[in-house]
Amino acid sequence: MRYNEYIRLKTDRYQSVGKFGDNIYAYEVLTGITDTPEYHQISKEEFESFEIWSQEYNTEKLYEIINRPVICSGYLGRAELNTSLLRDM
Repeated sequence: MRYNEYIRLKTDRYQSVGKFGDNIYAYEVLTGITDTPEYHQISKEEFESFEIWSQEYNTEKLYEIINRPVICSGYLGRAELNTSLLRDM
């Protein structure tokens, strides 16, 4: 799977949550000067509570998610979903 197969389901400023395929939930954040997307895996529960933790800037939850491995991104050489980084969530 490629980063452009991400399905955006909920959005907020410069960020969203959605899915790759049927069961890989992801957090999308736009980075860099060109707002290039990068994706971090999240759980279904985190997906469902996005409206809460996305509004609470500098929270532990947001910090934890952003520091998870990037499973793919729009950056050159990182467009393919790296399935070796996926965790059971």
